[in-house]
Amino acid sequence: MNITTSIKETSSKDSIEMIASFMTAHPQGSITTIARDGALQSSVVNILETSEFHYTFMTKKETRKYININNNPTVSFIAYDLFSRTETEIEGIAVLVTDQKQIDEILVKIRADSDLGRWHISPYVNEFDDYILFTIYPRRIHQTTFWEQDSGMETYQESIDFDVRMSS
Repeated sequence: MNITTSIKETSSKDSIEMIASFMTAHPQGSITTIARDGALQSSVVNILETSEFHYTFMTKKETRKYININNNPTVSFIAYDLFSRTETEIEGIAVLVTDQKQIDEILVKIRADSDLGRWHISPYVNEFDDYILFTIYPRRIHQTTFWEQDSGMETYQESIDFDVRMSS
C-alpha cells in the first residue's frame, strides 16, 4: 500500500511551525490503537519525524499495538508538555515499513538521535533485529494549550488537516 499526504488546511499561518516544533521537542507520548473487540488500548512510544509530518515508531511483533494495527490501522498519538500545558494529538493511519532501504535510512536517523540523547526505543536496546517500524500518516494534527487568566481557564488551539491518498 502506498500512502501520500498533503496539507489541506491549517487553522492559522503559524500552525505548521508551532506543531512541528512541539513534536520535535516531544517525541515521547501515548499511542492508542483499536483491538478486535473495539476496545481502545494505549501504550507509550517514542516517535521520529521521518518526513514532513510523517512519524515513525518502533515496536515488537509480540505487542498488542502490532496486532491491533494489523487489524485496524487507525491510531492516535498524543504528546504532552506539563510546563507549557500543551498537548498535541496526531490522528492517522499506521503503516508497517517494509522497504529495506527505507528501514535502513530510518535506523540511521534513530541511531544519530540516540547519540544526541533522544531515544526512540528503550536506551537499553542495543540491537534493532527484534523491532519493526510503523509510520503514522496523519489525517489531522490538533494542538491545544491551556492557560489560566483572571477570568478563568483559556485555551489556544492550532490544527492541520491533511488529504490522505491510498493506492496499491
